[in-house]
Amino acid sequence: MTGNPWKSLNIQVSEPSQTDWLHATLKRNANTAYLRKFGSPRTIQEYRNQVPPGSFDELAPYMNRILTGERDVLFEGNPVAYEHTGGSSGGAKLIPYSREGLLDFQRCIVPWLARIANTYNISGRAYFSISPVAREPQSLGEIPIGLSDVDYLGEHAGSVLALQTAVPFSVGSLKDITTWREETIKHLRAATDLELISVWSPTFLLRILEDIPDAQHCWPRLKVVSCWASGPARRYVDQIQKKLPHATIQPKGLLSTEAVVTVPDNSDKPVMVQHGFVEFAQDHDLLLEEELKHNSEYGVVVTTASGLYRYRTGDRVRFEGRNQCGQPILEFVGRDSLTCDLVGEKLTETFVSKCLEPLPEFAMLVPNFSNPGYVLICEQKFTSDQLCKIEKALCTNPQYAYARKLGQLTPLRMLHICHAYSVVERTMVDRGTRLGDVKPVALRSEEFWLPMFKEVSQ
Repeated sequence: MTGNPWKSLNIQVSEPSQTDWLHATLKRNANTAYLRKFGSPRTIQEYRNQVPPGSFDELAPYMNRILTGERDVLFEGNPVAYEHTGGSSGGAKLIPYSREGLLDFQRCIVPWLARIANTYNISGRAYFSISPVAREPQSLGEIPIGLSDVDYLGEHAGSVLALQTAVPFSVGSLKDITTWREETIKHLRAATDLELISVWSPTFLLRILEDIPDAQHCWPRLKVVSCWASGPARRYVDQIQKKLPHATIQPKGLLSTEAVVTVPDNSDKPVMVQHGFVEFAQDHDLLLEEELKHNSEYGVVVTTASGLYRYRTGDRVRFEGRNQCGQPILEFVGRDSLTCDLVGEKLTETFVSKCLEPLPEFAMLVPNFSNPGYVLICEQKFTSDQLCKIEKALCTNPQYAYARKLGQLTPLRMLHICHAYSVVERTMVDRGTRLGDVKPVALRSEEFWLPMFKEVSQ
């Protein structure tokens, strides 16, 4: 490539309407086992009437059939890759990617990358962290578990990034986390022409900046940092801005292992993508985008080309109107109730409950927002070995294990409170819950819990 390689990304991707996208997907996958069960719907009306909304648990039997090598189960053919996700009721789950599903990911992400390069006039190098670092290569048969950054972006965009990356892709494949960190810091320190940083979690970048305290001096040309900046991630963005005051922080859209829901537009607003079909849950209704009301919040229900049909993601968004192109602006506000997601670990109450099952008496996990990590509130003191077992159980969630491995989350700690459940009960009643409706739960995500328990323990 000659000149500025980033300019070659300035390509136009056709944007179908979500209805057209859904019609094409239903036609392509009409003969799959899952859609045949519901009469192989072809129109949006048939689809919404005949196919029920669900979660990973409802799709799990079909996922298992794919894992055994069966074709045409949730989508046409076999998967091209799998990726880990935390799931809702257990540890690591595998999400299959169809070829069309991976292409949809690229159709959403590559135009965003082209826009950010054009808007901020990027000509220098970039640091991208898309796929998890320091993980062992895995496969199921000949199908890889996990993809490289090049695979996620596609051949052309991947080749541009390979040419412009500040940290060689080979560093990401290092298996030892300490070695990976040392090599990453070394290359970033030397990248005086660094102009773009794209990471998922702001705490991931903050951990790197701990070893580059003079980052502003090291990267005088840095123009933009793209990272999560909504929901629980918002509190960490100010810390990045203080360390990198010369750079613009661009909030990343709502992307997960399962689906791309929003990407930033030219004004850095999170707008809904067209390569997918999104419905919006409110109370007992599932609404379409034209039915959304300004400043109202909704649960996200997606349909993807990789075989997730009317899939409840657990994410909540707020509809903030439309941009100049008429695209819905959806601000991520957090996960549904009884979930916690400090840095991308996506712990759910159901999963945490299973991890805490061996413990006698009342025990509950609460987040530490000031020093990201979790504290086990318990009525009985446990040994360090018992605490390690709980931590090991939590690490069966791959996102939690990854965050712990990178140091984004501190080790699990314990706080012994003699009458912890009584404190929970009194607090919930004081906050408006009827006494008969107070239930012991394994996880609470609100910020006030840990300071309150610390005060009680003094």
